[in-house]
Amino acid sequence: MKVILLKDVKGVGKIHQVVDVKDGYAKNYLIRNKLAVVSTTQAQQTLDKDLNLLAQQEEIKIKAANELKSKLELINLEFTLKSNRDNVFGSVSHKMIIDELKDKYQVSIDKFMIGNHEMKTLSLGRHVLTINIYKQIKANLSINIREEQHGL
Repeated sequence: MKVILLKDVKGVGKIHQVVDVKDGYAKNYLIRNKLAVVSTTQAQQTLDKDLNLLAQQEEIKIKAANELKSKLELINLEFTLKSNRDNVFGSVSHKMIIDELKDKYQVSIDKFMIGNHEMKTLSLGRHVLTINIYKQIKANLSINIREEQHGL
């Protein structure tokens, strides 16, 4: 029996996939547990509409991600930290970066978008952080960390 999967089913297939399974398995397990529906022309038309809608939503997300990437790559954030020669006291946190982007540039990102391994190595000077925006879309964010000037 041909069925359209409504959810991922291990060993059978992925969501929206049309698969051929034994009648008993389809009726007694997949359909009963709302994991699949019988593949009919109406069900296939509904699937096609759903896939088309998902493709349109994906295009919108990719377009928004590329716009965010363009904005982020034009930004150069400036931070000032206390230091003693090359030793920096304190650090630049995810929150500082997120707040600075939101306050000065009206750009919102999530802390999980910033690569953690890069945050631990920030010292004085110019750095480029990789921001994971959406799937394979990444942006390079420039950050400059300066030494706090002491008034004499």
